[in-house]
Amino acid sequence: MGEKNISETKLILRFSNGVNEQNEPVYKDVTFSRITEAATDEAVKAVGIALAPLYGAELVDVVRLNSVSLGK
Repeated sequence: MGEKNISETKLILRFSNGVNEQNEPVYKDVTFSRITEAATDEAVKAVGIALAPLYGAELVDVVRLNSVSLGK
């Protein structure tokens, strides 16, 4: 199998948004696209944590999502 090529990197902030009728947690995601793939996981997390207070909700998770092209 050939080398994997990251085609896109996103930063997702996952916030608590209450519970549903079954008392299960509900989340709201805020997505930032066009994140440089060269950014370290630690840097992406630090940016996410710095941005979270601007949304006024409880931050549950900071997610880095890499889309990978597997080729033909």
